[in-house]
Amino acid sequence: MRLNRVRRIGRGLFNLMIGRTGKICFTLLVLVVAGFALLNARYPLDIESRLNTSVTVYAKDGDVLRQFATDSGIYRIPVNAKQVSDYYLTCLLEYEDKYFYHHLGVNPFSLVRAVYQQLRYGRVISGGSTITMQVARLFYPHHRTYAGKLQQIFRALQLELNYSKDQILTLYLTYAPMGGNIEGVEAASQRYFGKSAQYLSPAEAALLVAIPQRPTLHRPDRYPFKAFEMRNKVLRRAASALALSDQDLTLMLESPLNASRHFAPLHAPLLARRLKTAHSQRSKIDTFIHYTVQVDVEQVLKSRAKQWSKPLSAAVMVMDNRSGEVIAYKGSAELSDSDRFGYVDMTRASRSPGSTLKPFIYGLALDSGLVDSGSLLLDVPSSFAGYSPKNFDHRFDGAIRLDKALQKSKNVPAVQVLYYLGPSEFVSALAKAHIELKTEQPNLAIALGGVGVRLEDLVALFSAIGREGEVILPRYVASDAEQTMPLLSPGSSWIIRSILQDIAPPDRVKPAYGRKIAWKTGTSYGYRDAWAVGSSERYTVGVWIGRPDGAPYVGQTGANQAGPVLFDIFDLLPQEQPELTRPASVQARTICWPSGLDSTLVKSADCLQPQPSWTLKRHTPPTLRDRSSWSVMHQWPEPLEHWARRSGRALVEAPQTQLTILAPKNNSQIFPYQGQVLALQANDSNAVWYLNDQPLELPSLDLINMPAGQYRISACNVRCDSVSIILH
Repeated sequence: MRLNRVRRIGRGLFNLMIGRTGKICFTLLVLVVAGFALLNARYPLDIESRLNTSVTVYAKDGDVLRQFATDSGIYRIPVNAKQVSDYYLTCLLEYEDKYFYHHLGVNPFSLVRAVYQQLRYGRVISGGSTITMQVARLFYPHHRTYAGKLQQIFRALQLELNYSKDQILTLYLTYAPMGGNIEGVEAASQRYFGKSAQYLSPAEAALLVAIPQRPTLHRPDRYPFKAFEMRNKVLRRAASALALSDQDLTLMLESPLNASRHFAPLHAPLLARRLKTAHSQRSKIDTFIHYTVQVDVEQVLKSRAKQWSKPLSAAVMVMDNRSGEVIAYKGSAELSDSDRFGYVDMTRASRSPGSTLKPFIYGLALDSGLVDSGSLLLDVPSSFAGYSPKNFDHRFDGAIRLDKALQKSKNVPAVQVLYYLGPSEFVSALAKAHIELKTEQPNLAIALGGVGVRLEDLVALFSAIGREGEVILPRYVASDAEQTMPLLSPGSSWIIRSILQDIAPPDRVKPAYGRKIAWKTGTSYGYRDAWAVGSSERYTVGVWIGRPDGAPYVGQTGANQAGPVLFDIFDLLPQEQPELTRPASVQARTICWPSGLDSTLVKSADCLQPQPSWTLKRHTPPTLRDRSSWSVMHQWPEPLEHWARRSGRALVEAPQTQLTILAPKNNSQIFPYQGQVLALQANDSNAVWYLNDQPLELPSLDLINMPAGQYRISACNVRCDSVSIILH
């Protein structure tokens, strides 16, 4: 009886104790939850307002063009777990927080262990912070005290309440301190290893896991020995999770750090600055820039600029005609060169275009029915509505065809055509194509560059030559809408294109791949601006060279300064498909000078000079002239007759024959002897000579100093002729 009574009393006491403990635990739990709720309401989590990452501008293939630091000078690139190496994630979780995906932001066992070790040894042996707690401290820094630790725990619980595990991990990957002004694994990978975090090796990943423990002390660029030790510590702890064999682990532990400070990339810097301003809310800006082409363009300018006077700068733009995507952009010769005003983006500066607008004066006149490619134009001293233009070289050719006038960039004929077309009509036509010319009042000086225009507008304008007369505006990022506008008819565009393609390159026989390039140069008044703009079927390239402060640079022309750069850049571009086919609207006809009419409509006695011509729909307009009646149609225009009498020159010179190399003959076999000099002869004494596409100073070759082999000799005026010789 007594034993049973004792048992009943024992069970009663036990149940009483359990009940009281449960109540106490439940009460404590309620108090903790209530306290957390009150604190959470009083001190809400505010992460979004504290987010601030670097702006990074990328090429189309993902390479970094330029990265801007934050306002506080920090380089920090947003990145998530899918964008970093699996080796890094494995090392991070194994070393920092093995149970990251299982706890509620705090690992009580790790905290107890850390406190016990600190009390026993009098110093910190191991940390008790989870990744969530570390993120909490990054955004809410605190002193290393017990009160600070409680604050960190509170913020960690808030993080777990408001964010998913992947979001918390993303915050750590982006904001973890990596030494100096570097934060986040992506920025650290680029600065220490020169590559993206997705390509980290196990050893590299281990180092980046170790650095945040003590960011200043573990920097590999300053304290390589300490960084080496910490990397190996992480590798040993993560070896099993990484599935490393003993041999692999030994090799990694002995491998050098191979980490140093890599400077941030700096390509297309002025475009990057422009896009950062235009897209201020973005931390990542993806462009259409082709990284390889961009780097090659920069190298071309760097090489060319070494030969220039210090104040000269340059700007280059390369655009894909099909889509308007800008694949290369160089706003100045060198960003850091203050003598060249390198910080000024000259692709957007309004400058005098020189003669670069002439093709479009002629193209619009073709569409207006005023001219055809063989039309008789005036190249004599003339006055149009009181405006008296002069040719660049102060020489006159008298009667000249439209195509030759454009190829030679004659000023007087261009002004004559603009006079009949109308300056206001020309400006209006370009404005409808979204090409704005800066001028207070349209006038005839537009033909010679008396207007302001930007390089990017000229690139858009010349794209029409490669797009059957349709302008496409440059696009820099995917959000830029594709905008196209008609400017010329396909027929007019093809005629202008064929004329400009026949202009010989400035310092080579032909472009790479035999590419057909319709190009035009321009030189502004006082040699202030040198231009060269060209269009192939696939690409349009624009080049400007000059002083950003507007000062003249005597002797600089589009032909000798910008033209060679234009062809250097075209030679960098990929091979293209065959050129555009001739539209059905373009017909070959023979016209008669001086009337300009189709030869079938003119008596043989009145056809003083037959001329082949490309026409639109077989329309052969009469010669432009100030006439009161049609009775003078078959007479030379009076200004031409007066000039011929004064100068003693014939109105029409004998037609120029096709350039032909006379000596040496093609496929000549030559056995040189001591002192032999081979004279080069062509049917044009003014031809420019080339050996294997390299210009020659004199029309001769010193054969004895040339190695045996096959050579190509070329001569050029407007067109070129080439022969091959073999030296034995």
